[in-house]
Amino acid sequence: FLFPFSFLMIPLLKALRPHQWIKNLFVLAALLFSKHVFDPDYIVQASLAFVSFCLISSAVYLFNDIRDRESDRNHPEKRHRPIASGALGVSTAFIFAGLLALIAFWLAFGLQLYFGFILLVYALLNLGYSLGLKHVFILDVMIIASGFLLRAIGGAFAIEVTISSWFILCTMLLALFLGFVKRR
Repeated sequence: FLFPFSFLMIPLLKALRPHQWIKNLFVLAALLFSKHVFDPDYIVQASLAFVSFCLISSAVYLFNDIRDRESDRNHPEKRHRPIASGALGVSTAFIFAGLLALIAFWLAFGLQLYFGFILLVYALLNLGYSLGLKHVFILDVMIIASGFLLRAIGGAFAIEVTISSWFILCTMLLALFLGFVKRR
């Protein structure tokens, strides 16, 4: 069944940027600090939340790479990305981005309504980032930091635990630090 599509698998997998999924571990922070860290039901819910964020972030990466393919072709490193190099077609990437987003939202809203809305806000912020907000000084870092905070808050909604204002404050400060380090 997959044989006709096997030539797409490696470029597609590379375009999904699984090495970036480590950022989505912030979703598990609420589970780690809750009293349910060893409860199988909570682990399953948190894992589904993690998968939802991985899927939506990969959909956004595909969208971003489609949008930036011309400028990426002129970049010494980004020119090797599958869409910029032509290893993955634009229409194929667009279809997969849509499918990943649909599955992510289906999982998220099926898991917990508020978690679904958090994922939606995350996706919209990142689409705005890809559409040009990444070029607005300071706002770009705020969006990056908000993405980390949304992951952590989303993880709490997914497992339906209350988080403290300290949790939010520490997560936001850590996220701002990471954002400014990335920009530097």
